[in-house]
Amino acid sequence: MTVLWQRFIGALKAINRFRLWLWETPPFYELRGRTFQLKERLRGYPALHQAFLRRTGYALDLQNPCTFHHKITALKIRKPPRIFVRAVDKVWAKDLAKDWADRHGFDLGVARTLAVVNDVDEIRWDQLPERFLIKATHRSGANHFVDQREGVDRVALRLKCRQWLDYPYGVYKHEWAYWDVPRRLLIEELIETDQGSELLDYKFHMSRGECLMIQVNQGFRSGERKRTMLLPPWEPQPVTWLYPQPSQMPAKPDNLDAMLEMAEAFSRDFPYLRVDLYSVKQSALRVLFGEFTFFPGSGSEPVDPFSFDLAMGERLKL
Repeated sequence: MTVLWQRFIGALKAINRFRLWLWETPPFYELRGRTFQLKERLRGYPALHQAFLRRTGYALDLQNPCTFHHKITALKIRKPPRIFVRAVDKVWAKDLAKDWADRHGFDLGVARTLAVVNDVDEIRWDQLPERFLIKATHRSGANHFVDQREGVDRVALRLKCRQWLDYPYGVYKHEWAYWDVPRRLLIEELIETDQGSELLDYKFHMSRGECLMIQVNQGFRSGERKRTMLLPPWEPQPVTWLYPQPSQMPAKPDNLDAMLEMAEAFSRDFPYLRVDLYSVKQSALRVLFGEFTFFPGSGSEPVDPFSFDLAMGERLKL
């Protein structure tokens, strides 16, 4: 009797392990995502309300959005136009930015694309430079810096990249614009300055051609992450937005006016668009494209003081 009972328990555990494995497989994950999307819409987005309150510290109001994060979240649950899908794809976005820049007569550079592959095993390592970046084309935050001089753990890298590629992005964040982006790996040159100084990331938060605020990210490669928030043209604000402020405020870039002009032109047709640019001194001072973002921080990052979140929301024109 004891042996039969042990076998029975063992069989139940095996069935449960199989159930958990099946639940997390890509086809079931996609089915769960579609079900979640429909359930949220029918019930008035309860999970979205809970997540927003947990992350920001205040309640979400989709009927009368007033803060910056209220309005970004309201934009998330609208049906995204096709241009959104193109603009958030890491490969297509570069072509789109160059096309828009050419139409307006801007001198905008982009990081050189070294390869676009469907799987890590397709990477031709011997044809790549010593240092480069690998990015998932369909999601945010999926970046990996490679320095072949230090050796590459290709087994670990393959596992990481396949975890990126197996699943759509933003399913449980309601970021549906990412759902239809082809899942690939972009291998891209590493943007570096002549002097090897830290590369600052300038993020222009735009609403219908107007700059709401400028965000400067520092230390994101080193892990010492700092963030400065400024009002245009260059007025640092005593604001903590998810990451702490640096001890020394970043200097105004010499080509700030050119970057602002580009961001204004690119964003005129959108209620909100964040345009990410780099100011890079190589042979000459140039503006390089970073990425486009419609839902920064998934529309729910903590801001201190709250009054800044509210002030930016008042200026964002839905």
